[in-house]
Amino acid sequence: AHFLPIRKNYSISKLAENFRQEIVRLHGTSTSIVSDRDPRKCRVPICWNEVGECLIEGQEFIENTNEKVAVAKEKLKKARSRQKSYADKHRRDLEFQVGDRV
Repeated sequence: AHFLPIRKNYSISKLAENFRQEIVRLHGTSTSIVSDRDPRKCRVPICWNEVGECLIEGQEFIENTNEKVAVAKEKLKKARSRQKSYADKHRRDLEFQVGDRV
């Protein structure tokens, strides 16, 4: 943890600058920057034109997305149905009386 002596009326920008100066004073500055990002090219639709693949735009993109959403909804519906039938098999009818502790 790093603690800095500051005044209550310091602005956020003044506080940030003091904090940056203190960190540089304690740890120095980087001599090289090492990226933790994947070095491969971006594979999202926005970047496809950079790697030579066709760019999906407009209506085609929307239709493609809607198809995927429909498939996901159908799979969720089937899963919910399986879970309900399993729960119904193991369900017991219980009756409670006034004063029962449940």
